[in-house]
Amino acid sequence: MHMQPYYESYDFIGVGISEKIFESGICLPSDTKMTDEDLNRVCEIIKGLWHK
Repeated sequence: MHMQPYYESYDFIGVGISEKIFESGICLPSDTKMTDEDLNRVCEIIKGLWHK
């Protein structure tokens, strides 16, 4: 999380695999206020990545 724009100005102690995971992973929306419509939209976008 420390590499996301919102948190990048905060001090972080440590290095390691988390940076590699962040660089090769994907950050998905996870707000507790997400509606089913929001979740379905995220799912459809992700599914679309494999059908191109």
